[in-house]
Amino acid sequence: MRRADAGGGAAAALLRVPIVFLLAMAPLALGAVHEPAFIPLLAIGSAVGIASWARGYWSRAHGIAVPPVAGGRLLVALHALVLVQLAPLPPAVLRVLSPGSFAFYEEMSLVAIGWRPVTVNPADTARGLAFLAGMSLLYAAVFREFDDERWRRRLAGTVVLTACVMTLAALVQAASAEPTHIYGLWKPRWDWGVFGPYVSRNHFAGYLAMAIPVAVGFAAESALYVRRSWAHRRFGWVALGDPAGIAAIRRGAAAMVLMVGLLASHSRGGLLAFGAAALALVALLRRWRALLLPLVAAVVVIGLFWVDVGATRTAFETRGLQQSRLALWGDAVRMFPRFPVLGAGFNAFGTSYTQYQTIARYEWYGEAHNEYLQALLDLGIVGALLVAALLLRLLRAGMRAAAATPLDAGVLGAILACCIHNAVDFNWQIPANAATFAALAGVLMRRASALPEPTTLTASGPLPRIDALTP
Repeated sequence: MRRADAGGGAAAALLRVPIVFLLAMAPLALGAVHEPAFIPLLAIGSAVGIASWARGYWSRAHGIAVPPVAGGRLLVALHALVLVQLAPLPPAVLRVLSPGSFAFYEEMSLVAIGWRPVTVNPADTARGLAFLAGMSLLYAAVFREFDDERWRRRLAGTVVLTACVMTLAALVQAASAEPTHIYGLWKPRWDWGVFGPYVSRNHFAGYLAMAIPVAVGFAAESALYVRRSWAHRRFGWVALGDPAGIAAIRRGAAAMVLMVGLLASHSRGGLLAFGAAALALVALLRRWRALLLPLVAAVVVIGLFWVDVGATRTAFETRGLQQSRLALWGDAVRMFPRFPVLGAGFNAFGTSYTQYQTIARYEWYGEAHNEYLQALLDLGIVGALLVAALLLRLLRAGMRAAAATPLDAGVLGAILACCIHNAVDFNWQIPANAATFAALAGVLMRRASALPEPTTLTASGPLPRIDALTP
């Protein structure tokens, strides 16, 4: 079969442009958590994904090689599981597969129950399936269409530039007379956690925890150019005036701005996630350690000079991990024996948890504040294993890709930061953060699939052109 052309032509551009546009607009539209933003996000992302699938099908029919989407079968299996949760089952079968679901329907009914689905909230599970499908199609579209190096860099650059805009808006907003008014125009009903365009500072921090490693990857890439140029000059510092040197300064400044924003958010989970991801990268990627370690250290130290972190330090000292969150997890764990195999229903945690809730009975918890625990409860052991397999495949491919260039290492850092943060939060349920994660995962998986087995690149190997469209 013929190989697909690297650029993809006009058809590929028609699919790439809306993806980049969505990734830029979704975080600025309040994280896309409201229907006027997340419905267009899902609709356009799904349409692009379907169009990309059709283009791939056409290409294969005409003898053009198109790689299968990495992890595609696991994603299909995950969707199939959710469909099984929606299918009505006989009472005897439901009692065996999901005792908790049977008890829920039995308690809600005054007569003997008939056929019922595993999910305790079919409407919420159907909405969750639509969300999962939209994010999966977006991931698949990025995997297929962003095979060109320039467009991969544009996508990564969009994440960094969007995060910079968000950070500047947040800092101005925080210093204004109305810090809880988003863009100075709208005050949400629950405004205690407002920061920048996000209603929750933790989800703002979740986005920045992904963006900062990408920004550091761009800066490290430029620093590598400068180091090579430095070695061939009598006065090495003159290399800072070259395009690579100017780019290194500009990209380093962008990473520092984002670090200031993360520190100013006072999100303990976001800070810990970024720190853990940075340490993991430095420990695992020996090839780029000499570049990444000083850059990360400089970004953090300069950020600490700019931001008063007294409130964050006090929170760590006096509160640690919120007791309410630990109590929530303690309640939630008791649900598992009642929904062991297929779970209580994808996206149905808010409904299933009410019967096990012992804390703040006057409040409704729609999320477990731990994506892995919620996956186990919503999808059962079958779904949890599928999610684990997907993440392991992503991280394994990410380790291969990260050896290629510093920017690829930065994208892996973004994935790691989000995965770590999700142990105490729910970024995969925030549309803008989920879409960004899906897109970066698509870039990383495609990059890994294009590398030879095993990678033989060396530190003196080729790098992308410094004048590519990047922040």
